Amino acid sequence: MNKCKRCKIEIVDNTDVCPLCGNVVTKDEEGQFDTYPNVRNKIRLVKRLVAVLVYFLIVTEAVLCIIDYYTDYRIGWSIVTGICILYTVFTLEYSFNRKNGHIGKIFGQSAAALCMMLLLDGITGAAGWSVIYGVPCAIIILDIILVICMLVNFSDWQSYLLVQLFAFLVSGVLLVLYLAGITKSPVLPWISFGMSALIFSFCFFIGYREAKNELRKRFYI
Repeated sequence: MNKCKRCKIEIVDNTDVCPLCGNVVTKDEEGQFDTYPNVRNKIRLVKRLVAVLVYFLIVTEAVLCIIDYYTDYRIGWSIVTGICILYTVFTLEYSFNRKNGHIGKIFGQSAAALCMMLLLDGITGAAGWSVIYGVPCAIIILDIILVICMLVNFSDWQSYLLVQLFAFLVSGVLLVLYLAGITKSPVLPWISFGMSALIFSFCFFIGYREAKNELRKRFYI
């Protein structure tokens, strides 16, 4: 019987590709698999649970807005909770979307986290903590995650290059802001830029052809 390693299911139909993910099926693989289409019931259950959780998050935010309005006579801290809830909803919807690979999820979550910090900083008075501390720390964490992913999936390390380029560009913007005198703390911008530049250049050093082909494929050059 044909089996899909990605979905962990057995397929009773005579087909060469998985009807759920489009992956090429294999035969005589060891392991525990669920039989298609029974696996769809599990997927539907997860989607329903996510939908219920999203609904309760939206209701919670509406209640918080009402409480905020009648206690302070204006919408204030509820906007902060709304941004956090919005990020949570995005995380749930994006993470459980089977069409998005783990690389796309890393990129999407990173971009959403950066936007959330910038919004929170702007709403709470634009003190600049997001640019000085938040975003650089997020880029450093992203660099560490990318290195781990590259080591674990070393045969396809170049697939993470686009996300690494994103980290390199963002860290470069942070460094430019410091050099222009807009931000005052030099430590985290230099560390984040140094790590991103080192990893990005090392990728070209160990595999120039693979890295160049990956960027050409991504940017249609």
